[in-house]
Amino acid sequence: MGIIVRQGFKSSIVSYVGVVIGIFNILILYNQYMTQEQLGLYASTLLTFPVIYMSFALLGVPSVAVRFHSRFQDEASRRQLFTFIIITPLVGLTAFALLYLLFKPLYLKFYLDHSPMLVRYYYVFIPLTVGMVYLLALESYSRINLRIAVPSLIREVGLRLANSLLVLLFGFKVITFDTMVNLTVVSYGVAIAAMLVYLRFQNRLFTSLDFGFIRHPAFKEMYRYGLWVLLGGASAALLPHIEKVLLPAFEGGLGSTAIFDIASRIALVISIPRNAIVMISAPIISEAYVRNDIPHIDTIYKKSSLNLFIIGTFLFLGIWCNIDAIFSLIPKSDIYAQGKWVVLMVGISRIADMMTGLNTEILTNSRFYRYDIVFMLFFTVLILTASQFLIPLYGYNGAAAAALIATVTYNVVKLFFIKSKMGIQPFTAGTAKVLLLAALTYLTVHFIPAPASRALVPVLIDMAIRSVIVTVIFGGGILVWRVSEDISAGFTMGWAMVRSVVFKRK
Repeated sequence: MGIIVRQGFKSSIVSYVGVVIGIFNILILYNQYMTQEQLGLYASTLLTFPVIYMSFALLGVPSVAVRFHSRFQDEASRRQLFTFIIITPLVGLTAFALLYLLFKPLYLKFYLDHSPMLVRYYYVFIPLTVGMVYLLALESYSRINLRIAVPSLIREVGLRLANSLLVLLFGFKVITFDTMVNLTVVSYGVAIAAMLVYLRFQNRLFTSLDFGFIRHPAFKEMYRYGLWVLLGGASAALLPHIEKVLLPAFEGGLGSTAIFDIASRIALVISIPRNAIVMISAPIISEAYVRNDIPHIDTIYKKSSLNLFIIGTFLFLGIWCNIDAIFSLIPKSDIYAQGKWVVLMVGISRIADMMTGLNTEILTNSRFYRYDIVFMLFFTVLILTASQFLIPLYGYNGAAAAALIATVTYNVVKLFFIKSKMGIQPFTAGTAKVLLLAALTYLTVHFIPAPASRALVPVLIDMAIRSVIVTVIFGGGILVWRVSEDISAGFTMGWAMVRSVVFKRK
């Protein structure tokens, strides 16, 4: 777990810096200079649709690379794997572009009535998808070399800072909205160039390609695995964003999408640690399967579940106990505070996903990987059905409810499957302790009266008091009760470093 913790910690720091920039962008900067419809387009759909499209165009390359990289260890085979990662998406991108243009009439029919801006920028999604595909492909190559911090820096921080600059230029009328959208596409080209420079610096970049991967003994298995992963990967990319795909087609259009997007982004902050741990854990889980080391996988399963549940619950408590204050601080709070219950439902769905640990990664790297596709398709059907029923009735709240129902059901099904097939499950006595501490913390904070004034200073004081209580009761309880060995050890090490620095200064 050492390298997982180190790389995961670095990536988490970078991700949270990116989140801070992203939150500032969406809650403050975008709100300041964009209309609600423009915000719904730029902050939500413009960078959401290409994420879904690229999941098809990638043809499962990142998952294939992670699963089979251990069979490409010498210099020659590494060059072949790099060639595979670079060339394969070209096939997927060509197919995507043809299908995208072919289905243009259906796209126009779906969005024209409620979201005409999506129709206006129809062609922008093609180059954006290309940029996202190759940025993720290069990042997956870096992942298999157990280097995720710098790629995260480029994607999470660099691109968001570029967005900040572009919006400021738009806000000060230096560029038009059309130019801002086009320059956003250019920013992905710059990010890809930065990734290539980093790989070159790491001596991992090959300037000549080797198509010998076609003759590699593992290629046929890679091909079959990639086809299975394609469906699952596409579904996995669609599911977190499906509400942003559906909402623009209903009453409220991009305006409702903007409300949902801001609220869901507040809640999704809690899932960042999972993303970082997944990126570095997947190759290690894959290698453990090669050795048939199920006990090691079980250890990772339990530790990831407990630690992610603790971190996610702590962050969720901090957000939900301050939710009214958070919304009161953002511009146009009377509009976006309507998404309060979206925060609750999306937050709970993220907690459910984190407390079940790395179940997807354990399943997709095992011999049962085909079942994950079945579960993912089941999840897709479930959330689509629930969304089609709930969104017309409850709008963005219905979208959040559909996501909660589908996420909990999906994770419960996978949990029981892994238990029945592999005999491992993620829960320990620590899980119950976390639930108990969370309930105690929330009940304590719940009875604190809200500030009489919504002025800035009283609101910030109220947030500080509530945050301190959450930290003392929940965070202190985790340490005193020694719920997690990893978190206790990390806190002890951090406290020792702080004491040493303070002592030296004295």
